[in-house]
Amino acid sequence: MYSEKEAKDLVIEAGHKLVENKLIARTWGNISARISDEAFVITPSGRAYDNLKPEDIVTVMIKDCSYDSDIKPSSEKGIHAAAYRLRKDTNFVIHTHQFFASVVSADRGAEEFAPCAEYGLPGTTKLRKNVESVMESYPKAKMLLMANHGTLVMGDDFREAFDLAEVLETKCEAMFKRRVPSNDKIRSEEVSLSKLDTGYENYIIQQDEYVEECCRAGITLKPYIDDFAQIVGVDIKCCDKNIAKIKKSIRGRNAVLVKGVGAICFADNEEDAEAVAMILSKNCAAACYVRNEKPLGKIDSMLQRYVYLNKYSKQKDA
Repeated sequence: MYSEKEAKDLVIEAGHKLVENKLIARTWGNISARISDEAFVITPSGRAYDNLKPEDIVTVMIKDCSYDSDIKPSSEKGIHAAAYRLRKDTNFVIHTHQFFASVVSADRGAEEFAPCAEYGLPGTTKLRKNVESVMESYPKAKMLLMANHGTLVMGDDFREAFDLAEVLETKCEAMFKRRVPSNDKIRSEEVSLSKLDTGYENYIIQQDEYVEECCRAGITLKPYIDDFAQIVGVDIKCCDKNIAKIKKSIRGRNAVLVKGVGAICFADNEEDAEAVAMILSKNCAAACYVRNEKPLGKIDSMLQRYVYLNKYSKQKDA
């Protein structure tokens, strides 16, 4: 375990390192470190990793997740507390929404190298209990998948936890590529959006093989990853390259699939538009990968979209 100062410094360092290695982005995921048998420190809720300071990192009690701070800790603090309570040798925990591991988690299968916890809405008691159940059933597992959500890695220290996150991503990427053949030829046309009044300041046209496959299929893309429901929309329409149809298809959503073009992703600023594009690509990859599992239910998706738009996004902006 670490001293409180050392733990806070390592949590901040881990955030920077995970962002650099594209295992974490923006405010997604959370990081913690044990400071005693009774307590750990964890990243705050809704704060970007690139500007965190030691005073932003919150000390939380393992027994009851109580904390004495004006700053709210991550909503997944209960999962971290469970890791420290059930794994006495765990001193560093990382939860990510990394690309390929999140995609594989949408198939809800327990892999040889990483068991999978059943789905629960983010930040809920149900999700915590599902993860706890897997920890208890697989006492030696240090890498877990969280269905339709992301991952949890538990290390003896910061270095092991970070290495495990990279190992998990490498293994999941290999699984994905064995199942989904690569298509390097992206056939895309240009589209003029000069006459499209979306109400957003920025847009990005996302073109990759996963997006192209969904455009070619002409499907209405539903959430296989829960951050898609939150940040992009409860579903995404696919339409022809027509301004009127594009405008109609983006109502209540932050993206649209356009046949022969790709995904057009809208947001109020460039950073948010890039986030929409990143998540949409991940969800398209999950749609290509999943075989037997269904997308998230409409009610769950609508609830997450509402909470994100009316609470979490405002907290991030603040």
